[in-house]
Amino acid sequence: MWMKIAGLLVGIAVGIGGAGAAFAQNVTLADIKSRGTVTVGTEAASFPFEFVENGKIVGYNKDILDRVVASWHVKLNQLDVPFAGLLSGLDQGKYDFVASNLFINPERASRYAFTLPTAAVYMAMAKRKSDSRPITTDNMTGLVVGVAVPPSATHTMFVALNGELAKQGKAAADMKMFQSSPEMFLALQNKQVDIVVLPLTSIMGAMRRLPDQFEVVGRFGAPNWTGWVTRPGDTMLREAINAELRKLRNSGELKSLQEKWFGFTMDIPDSGYLPAGAK
Repeated sequence: MWMKIAGLLVGIAVGIGGAGAAFAQNVTLADIKSRGTVTVGTEAASFPFEFVENGKIVGYNKDILDRVVASWHVKLNQLDVPFAGLLSGLDQGKYDFVASNLFINPERASRYAFTLPTAAVYMAMAKRKSDSRPITTDNMTGLVVGVAVPPSATHTMFVALNGELAKQGKAAADMKMFQSSPEMFLALQNKQVDIVVLPLTSIMGAMRRLPDQFEVVGRFGAPNWTGWVTRPGDTMLREAINAELRKLRNSGELKSLQEKWFGFTMDIPDSGYLPAGAK
């Protein structure tokens, strides 16, 4: 699921594209249709976007991916890849594109071609519903907080928030890092942590799956867009994916999937989601 620190650091170094990195040839939808199979990389450890259940990858992005691939009339070969090697594997041609819960940030967007967003995500915190303490995002004094391992967006945003709270004497007492959201919710249930920091979509998905277990403390920061990526030279493939995503959005099917997995819907834009310098 979400990896050892040493492996993570190696993966980051490779993913940035250091000396010796191997880069794959461009691929188009015509190439995929010609071979009859599309190979997709996914880190299936981000409930409810993509996760493993009964030995199979399921979730919001999986439902979308199945519809996109069905429209192409090809077979799907979906690989579950640890996050440390997810983007470097794309560079090396191990799969045609990545369909996973990737935040659209400037660093990634400068190296990969992002599709239309599949979701708008706010960062939020959750506690045990049985915990009666008045916990808020403005005061985490004495709390043990569960966060994802770096370089996740949740980790980066929480560290920034906690730094501001430290100036007011209201910072968390400790921070524990986890490889996956299921591990974080298990730690919360077992009282190893007092709160967890995750995308609101992940928290709402867990609350729908385990009613009466968790409660949203609050959200913080600006919304983040998440999407899938192709290699920078594969913009024709990116546009083929975008065409299917637009069909799902315009037909209302995308909102039906959002309601299914998150319990609420969100609007997906045609523009304005890519940072300056994006591929």
